[in-house]
Amino acid sequence: MIQTDIEIYIKSVSPEAIKAWLDTCTSSLEVQSSNPKRQAYWATFADVASADDSTGSDDSADSDSPPAEFEIIVLNKVQSNFSSIWFNTKSTPWANDKTCAQAAFIHFQSNVRCVISSWQEGDAPDQWLNIDSEGESIIDWL
Repeated sequence: MIQTDIEIYIKSVSPEAIKAWLDTCTSSLEVQSSNPKRQAYWATFADVASADDSTGSDDSADSDSPPAEFEIIVLNKVQSNFSSIWFNTKSTPWANDKTCAQAAFIHFQSNVRCVISSWQEGDAPDQWLNIDSEGESIIDWL
C-alpha cells in the first residue's frame, strides 16, 4: 500500500528549528504563509522516485522534469506541546510515517510521535508510535 502523505509530531521544537530541518530534508523550500500557530511551505524533494510511476518506464522526458512541488504544513503546539508536520505528498525520501519520525528523532533528539501504520477504517485512532531517548513504544495518545 502506498502511503499518500506523511505526518509526524515533534515535542518542544521551535518553528525555526523545524524550518531548518525541513531545509536539510528538501531540495527547495519556500514559505507560503507563516504566523505563530501555522507555517505553510511549498517544497520539492530531489532524487525521489515518483510513487505515481507504476509503469517502471524509463521515459527520458519524465527524468528531465523538475521534481513535483508539494505542500508542507506545520502546526505549532497542537497537543501537549507537540507540533505537527504534514508532508502532503506520496513521494518522499521516507517509506512511511515511522521512518520519517525516526529521522526527525535522530535530528532533534526530542520526543516524536506518529500513527503506527497508515490509518484505515476500523483502526484504533489513538494508537501511536512514540520515539524518545528510551526507544520506541506503542502508546495510547488521547
